[in-house]
Amino acid sequence: MSDDIRLMIVDDQELMRDGLVTLLSRQAGIEVVAVARDGQVAVQQAVETQPHVILMDVRMPTMNGVEATRHVRQHLPDCRVLMLTTFDDEEYIVGALRAGAVGYVLKNIPTDDLAEAIRMAHRGVVQLDPAAAAKSSGSSKRMSHLTGMLQRKLTH
Repeated sequence: MSDDIRLMIVDDQELMRDGLVTLLSRQAGIEVVAVARDGQVAVQQAVETQPHVILMDVRMPTMNGVEATRHVRQHLPDCRVLMLTTFDDEEYIVGALRAGAVGYVLKNIPTDDLAEAIRMAHRGVVQLDPAAAAKSSGSSKRMSHLTGMLQRKLTH
């Protein structure tokens, strides 16, 4: 039995899904076990495939990534959800973290850094893209609140 991280990729853009599968399948220790085009399909497939980590887009049709994260965490509390998106709006960031995501990274991340972010998410390391954090934080107090929220999600 493999010790690879079982990864699910969720994005509404087929080209993005295919590209991520191709790039991440080449990374040592990562096995892509499922892909989904929206949050509703993601929740169903996650229950079936039991991924360790889900790479989840935020804005998708049918069910967005924030709502899908909430459902995944209810059904699979040990599964880590790492948001991967182009949107660095505070509403999305806070919503994702409240829903149970362990991190929020932007799609302009280099492939090797994304692979490392997946490995860190699997280990339960809290991550927030610096650009998204700067935009959403507004103050160090707000950033501390976001980090505290993430830490509580990982320990409960």
